Amino acid sequence: MWLSGGQWFDSASGAFKTGDVKVEDGRITEIGKAPSGSECLDMEGRWLLPGFIDNHVHITLDTATAAGNNVWRDALPGSIAIHAAWNARRLLMCGITTARDVGGWDYHEIAVREAINDGQIKGARLFCSGKILSITSSSSPYYPGMYEECDSPEEVRKAARKQLAMGANLIKILASGAVNSTKYERADAIQLRPDEIAAAVEIAEDNHTHVAAHAHATDAIKHAVRCGCRSIEHGTYADDEARQMMVERGTFLVPTFCTAHAFLKDPAFAERALPHVHERYKTLEALRQKQLTAARKAGVKVAMGTDVGTPGNHCGENMQEVTLMVEKCGFSPAEAIICSTRNGAELLGQEEHLGAIAQGRIADIIAVPRNPLDDIGVLHEVDFVMKDGTAYRNDRA
Repeated sequence: MWLSGGQWFDSASGAFKTGDVKVEDGRITEIGKAPSGSECLDMEGRWLLPGFIDNHVHITLDTATAAGNNVWRDALPGSIAIHAAWNARRLLMCGITTARDVGGWDYHEIAVREAINDGQIKGARLFCSGKILSITSSSSPYYPGMYEECDSPEEVRKAARKQLAMGANLIKILASGAVNSTKYERADAIQLRPDEIAAAVEIAEDNHTHVAAHAHATDAIKHAVRCGCRSIEHGTYADDEARQMMVERGTFLVPTFCTAHAFLKDPAFAERALPHVHERYKTLEALRQKQLTAARKAGVKVAMGTDVGTPGNHCGENMQEVTLMVEKCGFSPAEAIICSTRNGAELLGQEEHLGAIAQGRIADIIAVPRNPLDDIGVLHEVDFVMKDGTAYRNDRA
């Protein structure tokens, strides 16, 4: 089958080109001119992009709850898995064909991943970390299905091995405190120490995978980079030295810039949050804007990630991260698209399969009705989604 008549995004040049795209057995096999009489899907007037990759999601969390204090404590059996499955579908339908879940809930997200891979349900392609490796923390009761406490290198090794045994694709750690935490935990404070971080990286590398480090605090970022973590999640208090270290070592930044925007866009919703969490979010957007702008200027590799799952930050609204990168942080539309496609694939170690419209790549292709290089906001109007060569959405059909 050919996708004919559209413009396709060339990741190498950052520009759109005219040409038809042939899809066969789930892969892109040719780009050129569809022969007369070929089976074609009309893409006239559409702008084709690689399927987008969100490298920081939490599909098991209930984003309609502002409080954030053990949102599933009264849940009926099965509720979490059903919620996660619905969110995986919402990701796919908005143009996120691949996502990295960096903190699930009692492995429900891994069950959803398996159901998607087996063709039982529709959803984005998932890479999952299982539970997050955390120190003994006052916030663990907030997230009893998400945190795995470990307080020494040996405990970290055991916890990391447990996640892999449960089917995790990668390891996620808390190198610093969090924003959505108790009032006794600070985002700018260190949690796992360098020897503990190194233990997690050791187990990940033994198993041919990587570590994603939640790190707001300056020294936590530097510890994670020195120890070999593949990505820094958030990076709120990065300084020039931390950014230079990331550039030198090829460490990715997954900025999750849209979290404060998503939380604060509905004042009535934000007011229902715990007071200390509300206050933290009020200062977060300016900090993240400064950080992401500086990271781009320094040449840090950025891979798009939304942190959907945080309060007010819903699956299906993921493209807000991409548009905000352009509108507030100095990225060109082409740069933001590449961060959301090619860079995301590289972070996942899937650069030979995902992240570009190119011969031999998996046929993950989305389309919008206008040129996003002229109007990045059109990413909120995705009207065609193909994953693995199957069209799951085609609004013109």
